[in-house]
Amino acid sequence: MHRSNVLIVDDRPENLLALESTLSGLNANLEYAESAEQALRYLLINEVALILLDVQMPGVNGFELAGLIRQRENTQHTPIIFISAMSTDQQYVFTGYSLGAVDYLTKPFEPEILRSKAVFFITLYEKNLEIKRQAQLLAETNQALDELNTDLEGRVRERTGEIERTNRMLAEEAEERERSQTRLGLEHTITRELAAASDLMTAAPTILTAFCSYLSAETSALWLVSEDFTTVDCEHVEATKQSPAIDLFVKSNVNRKFGKGIGLPGVVWEQCAPVWTPLSDRDYRFPRSQLAAAAGFNSAIGMPIQINDEFFGVIEFFSSSTIPEEPEIIQMFEAIGSEIGQFIQRHRIELERERLLTQEMTLRQQAERASRLKDEFLATVSHELRTPLNSILGWAQILRRDDLDPEHREAALETIFRNSRAQAQLIDDLLDMSRLITGNFPLDLVPTSIRSVVEAAVEIVTPQAGSKSIELTTDLRSADVEITCDAERVQQIVWNLLVNAIKFTPEGGKVGVVVGNASDQVSISVCDNGQGIEPEFLPHVFDRFRQADSTSTRKHRGLGLGLAIVSNLAELHGGSVSVASEGLGKGSEFTLYLPLTKADLSDDPFISECADLIEQQEVQPLDRPLLEDVRVLIVEDDNDAAEMLRYALRGVGAETRNAYSVSEAMDSLSDWTPNVVLSDITMPDEDGYSLIKRIREMNSEISELPAIALTAMARSEDGDRALSSGFQLHMPKPVDIDELTKAIGSLLSGR
Repeated sequence: MHRSNVLIVDDRPENLLALESTLSGLNANLEYAESAEQALRYLLINEVALILLDVQMPGVNGFELAGLIRQRENTQHTPIIFISAMSTDQQYVFTGYSLGAVDYLTKPFEPEILRSKAVFFITLYEKNLEIKRQAQLLAETNQALDELNTDLEGRVRERTGEIERTNRMLAEEAEERERSQTRLGLEHTITRELAAASDLMTAAPTILTAFCSYLSAETSALWLVSEDFTTVDCEHVEATKQSPAIDLFVKSNVNRKFGKGIGLPGVVWEQCAPVWTPLSDRDYRFPRSQLAAAAGFNSAIGMPIQINDEFFGVIEFFSSSTIPEEPEIIQMFEAIGSEIGQFIQRHRIELERERLLTQEMTLRQQAERASRLKDEFLATVSHELRTPLNSILGWAQILRRDDLDPEHREAALETIFRNSRAQAQLIDDLLDMSRLITGNFPLDLVPTSIRSVVEAAVEIVTPQAGSKSIELTTDLRSADVEITCDAERVQQIVWNLLVNAIKFTPEGGKVGVVVGNASDQVSISVCDNGQGIEPEFLPHVFDRFRQADSTSTRKHRGLGLGLAIVSNLAELHGGSVSVASEGLGKGSEFTLYLPLTKADLSDDPFISECADLIEQQEVQPLDRPLLEDVRVLIVEDDNDAAEMLRYALRGVGAETRNAYSVSEAMDSLSDWTPNVVLSDITMPDEDGYSLIKRIREMNSEISELPAIALTAMARSEDGDRALSSGFQLHMPKPVDIDELTKAIGSLLSGR
């Protein structure tokens, strides 16, 4: 049995092996050449049906070899397919086609596409051989007829019939070859358009028009799957013929969508295979069938765009003639659908890469900005914490070294106390901000008089305003309303706004507080005629750690948290805060809005009980030390802190004993029963949680001892853990001695 030769030219053995694997099983002899010289020697003595030619080879490259092959008469028309890893730029493609190539494939190639093209050219070559053989046979037959014309008329008629049959076969083969060439032309057109297009919509008009020309169809449309993968949407329509009915059909497709299984595109999507449908059917799945029939269409085809199981869309055709369902057309649809699918996939990957690059750039800029803000914040925190610490350490050293007179000694102690409170306030602001950010900021909601809150805040800042000769005015005519809120936090908001106004108002300036009352909300405005705010900074006034002036030459101290805390606390109450300023030197106005609604009161009985007891204790006159005859066990591993607590509590009448670890505390409890336990949490070996657990598990009255966790772990979750572990109260360091004294008294009075 005759087998055609296929010459594969490639200088890389691994490429030859890959091509052999792809083309194995064909009815052809696969011959290999690793250089142009080997290929030319082979072609001198052999005929081939197809040459698969690599472009890049040492010495004579693929393009030069193709030129030499075309110079020989025997190989002038031999089909050449270039297979190269070089760019598909038009320059290379046109060079290949100008040398008579029938195709130009890039590595990596689709094995099935190469195999189908090889089958086609091998078949074409064998058919051409058959045509030559038949032509030769015809010549021999004519000669025989001339010699036997007189006595073999019967055979002439027989031979004539045979020739006619042969001619019909040749005509059919020629027609098939023409159809094959037309299909190849369509595939080449689509390949070139996709190679030159930036996106599918750019290439769509040419691709759809080429399909209409090949299939003799009047309209063609491109449908793509939506981003949410729920519908297939019409993206472009081409019509090669116009009429009112066809125009109406085309307009019906614009912006149309089909779900899976509905309409020709939906059915193709459902089956993931080409679909032929006669338009005479009145199937509910094809809602456009009547419009198509009215336009004169008799048949419709839907071709899927997909790669394996990944579906991208559909190309559909409508024709007034019947388009046969032939295997060659189905194979062409599969090849072209896969090629367009690969283009869509590559385009999506490129867009996603661009999106990720843009996102990465944005995130990098945000990270760099966050890093700068973090560095500025850390520098500010360091400065703000070190400034009061400098005064504390300085005066403490002076007190230790020098004998100060009573007046300077009192001033030194006052300075240490004032700066300690300032440092504690900075830490409280940081903790408040942390709790607000994480959402762990409970409110103690009670009916509250707006007048009392505002007056209390004004009273606190009056000395500060007086020290700068600032005129502090109030308008409380609309303040006689009561709302449900956390009174302490609302007072904190007003205090923050007043402190901020006084800070940025020069000496001799004015600060005013005005309370307004509408039908559904109450407003508290704090205005000043001070420094004012630049328009560019107004949107960032309530941002965390943001300050209009964060340079080393700034005039005002602070972390930039006060207004951020104000905004968050206002939102927690269901309200808001706004700012207005006409610019630098024109003052500013901050307005707090709170809803006039009644909310449920805080119903924690322990909080209410402690509040009542503290209030009773505050108003009761005392004629003896607050903690007289009260025994307090202080469990603290830091010697300085333990001695400070011991000295302070003894100063209010308490009897104390210090333990510097959990084991010492348990030993002390074995021979001395206190009235209350005051314990740190973080200690070596065993911590405060371990201590309270051991106390609560004791089989004696000691297990019921009230206990207070006194610790620098000041987060809300730390307080929750302390209370759930068995402590009655959680008090963060630095502790206010007066508050600690009241808390101990409240616990014992409650019991």
